[in-house]
Amino acid sequence: MTDAVIPPFKVELGDDEIGAALAGIEEVLRAGRFVLGPKTSEFEQTFASFVAGREVVAVSTGTTALEIIFRGLEVQGREVLVPANTNFATARAVLAAGGRPVFYDGGLFLSPSSIEASLTPAVAAVVVVHIGGHLSADLPRLQTLLRDREITLVEDAAHAHGSSLGGVPAGAHGDLAAFSFFPTKVVTTFEGGAVVAPSPAFARTVRIYRDQGKGSDGLHQVEGNSWRMSEAGAVLGIVQLKRFEENLSARAEVLRRYRAGLADVPGISFPVVPAGSRLSGHKAIALLEEPGRREAVARALAAEDISLAGGVYSVPLHRQPVFAEFAGNHNFPLADSFAAAHLCLPIWASMRDDEIDRTIGALARALK
Repeated sequence: MTDAVIPPFKVELGDDEIGAALAGIEEVLRAGRFVLGPKTSEFEQTFASFVAGREVVAVSTGTTALEIIFRGLEVQGREVLVPANTNFATARAVLAAGGRPVFYDGGLFLSPSSIEASLTPAVAAVVVVHIGGHLSADLPRLQTLLRDREITLVEDAAHAHGSSLGGVPAGAHGDLAAFSFFPTKVVTTFEGGAVVAPSPAFARTVRIYRDQGKGSDGLHQVEGNSWRMSEAGAVLGIVQLKRFEENLSARAEVLRRYRAGLADVPGISFPVVPAGSRLSGHKAIALLEEPGRREAVARALAAEDISLAGGVYSVPLHRQPVFAEFAGNHNFPLADSFAAAHLCLPIWASMRDDEIDRTIGALARALK
């Protein structure tokens, strides 16, 4: 055992960032406007530049962003296709909006054939989740399929700040998108989320929902909630977005070093990244050739004081007790095989070379 524990991730801010955040929060405190103020508007406008200039509405969480999308789409009584391999929040948001989640199979990437086989007249929307910041090369094919059938494509981009495919950023591929700014994410606002919409009209609907369903006349138009981002959270987000590209580049270098350092180690590989794509670096996903070794590898790393991040996802939705009725008797082999075979290596923007090398060495020893 060593004295220096390598955690799965770190939230680290430089002294200048901390100073800027404190100054901004002091400005908020002195102004006395803690929600729906100028900082929230500035954050929305700044983040819009990273999603091809689409409309951005900041909300309280990424889960909230999804629920508002589904409420705005009026999915009540209809079906929404959700990958079996995703976070609880994706399916929970469908239920909260009155819809019924229908699981389709998929591992790290979506399965067009599984989605197509699940499409029925009852389907209002299909959700694609960019696991770990990876965008599927099949996205354009899916866009065409759904456009032809007039079905809404929703991106769950909670992991994908700055990711892109074919020059198009995450959040600009679907009809609508949801982002999370939870502390583990590439950009955080303490807690927070955002809806990305292609039109001012849908953005107005989101703003009504986030403010207890109130319209511009102050009357409650829909069953909204207190789903606002705080001004203090927006300040932290603004500060981090100033170094967004620097952050992504640093994470990309960590991923590059992992791939290079483990290239000759048998038993482990990395997902194929389509040419011209970019990863957010939210997760450093590695794939084991022998899934049965996953727990043993994790224990070996833990013995050397190296903590792996949580899987994405170790237990797919169809195996979660709360969603048992939606899984039925269906099998989801892609989700199950990915759950058993992947590791999430430690990663953060300021990760040092010696920490990366130590992780690589420990993995190589564990896989002997």
